[in-house]
Amino acid sequence: MKELVIIGHGPAGISAALYAVRGGAPVTILAKDDGALAKADTIQNYYGFANGISANELIKDGVNQAKNLGAKLLQKEVCGIEFGADGYEVKTTDGASLTAGAVIIAVGTSRNVPPVKDLAKFEGKGVSYCAICDGFFFRNKKVAVIGSGAYAKSEYAVLKNIIDDVTILTNGEQPAFDSPACNTKKIDRFEGEDLLERIVFEDGTSENFDGAFIACGSAGAFELAKKLGLEIGGNKITVNEKRETNIPGIYAAGDCVAGLQQIAKAVYDGMIAGIEALKYLKSLG
Repeated sequence: MKELVIIGHGPAGISAALYAVRGGAPVTILAKDDGALAKADTIQNYYGFANGISANELIKDGVNQAKNLGAKLLQKEVCGIEFGADGYEVKTTDGASLTAGAVIIAVGTSRNVPPVKDLAKFEGKGVSYCAICDGFFFRNKKVAVIGSGAYAKSEYAVLKNIIDDVTILTNGEQPAFDSPACNTKKIDRFEGEDLLERIVFEDGTSENFDGAFIACGSAGAFELAKKLGLEIGGNKITVNEKRETNIPGIYAAGDCVAGLQQIAKAVYDGMIAGIEALKYLKSLG
């Protein structure tokens, strides 16, 4: 059976892993960190814990449960999902690539868009969220990558294979890497007529750019969905009752799909996604 790759090890991702691995699927879970749940203190409204349970303990126990059943857990930051010759290729910021027959996205709802004036105005008109999707259209032009972490550096690397003139703008943050060199000025606004033409900084200076690729923080559900062409409603991935997206073999569960942002709901979502992904993998032979 082909591999199931689950992105995120919160309640939705771990629940999906438990059902899929018990059904015989080889499962790899990818997670950069413990996500939003780790910011909580004590969980008082989840079944089975009379005195509540700390968020960190719940995360740790869930991860260990999945490992004990045979799931693999890798601490890696995912930067994209691509169509591959044998299913899908899940790319990470360290340059690794995992082949998957099916993928479950369970990474929460964060949409890492900087608060820059008129950014939304130029989405699709110079502003992009996917280097590998749109870099081709900016050949022989000048583009910026906006971000300061590993995700921004990985998008820069993709673009440099296509475009000569690429600059990373950290928007006032210190870069998490030594090279390439970055412009660390704080961005005020985007300007242009019908298309993006320039980026204006808070110090009053400006620089002409034909395109800007948004790569702030880590690639969350919104960014991964945009890259792959998944349907989105607001900042949520659109799924049916089986947690299937519009692309066969790609599922989504937890806070990145519509509904209450509660652990109980995330566990239910993960169960459905894990069962349906297992059925899909079995159908592939």
